[in-house]
Amino acid sequence: MAERKQFVYHIDALPFTPLVEKENINTQFILGDNIQISFIQNPPGATFPLHSHDCEQILIMLEGTEEHIVDGKEFHMEAGDVCVHPGGVEHGGKTLTGFKGIDIFSPPRDGVGGHVERMQKYKTMPNPDGSYPENKIDAGIETWFKAVMAAMSKK
Repeated sequence: MAERKQFVYHIDALPFTPLVEKENINTQFILGDNIQISFIQNPPGATFPLHSHDCEQILIMLEGTEEHIVDGKEFHMEAGDVCVHPGGVEHGGKTLTGFKGIDIFSPPRDGVGGHVERMQKYKTMPNPDGSYPENKIDAGIETWFKAVMAAMSKK
């Protein structure tokens, strides 16, 4: 990345990047040199296919539930649960309720089929100065931050 001029962001300003189009799973990414964060939303009934990647991933569930599979074992995850996915270990899951969470990847998922490639495909990569393009994808959902804040105000 060129010399960064922007350091502070608001989640609502990050553009949507589709992750699993047929399941309407979308995220809002923020990308650093050695880390990538995904503010992910899985709608009710969505399945995130089993997959693996070289980077380490930590999933923090903030709302909803998921029957999550890691290394062939199924775990019920709900708001407040955290899962560590070692690099190279297969994982995925199905949510009946839908969920909102934060995925942290280190290093960023690049390479064929990775998140950086998706950001390039959907033109959601940060600009050389660190700013992000405006949201050009209508995901048909609230931004992650608005949705989480709305859910918290109901409790």
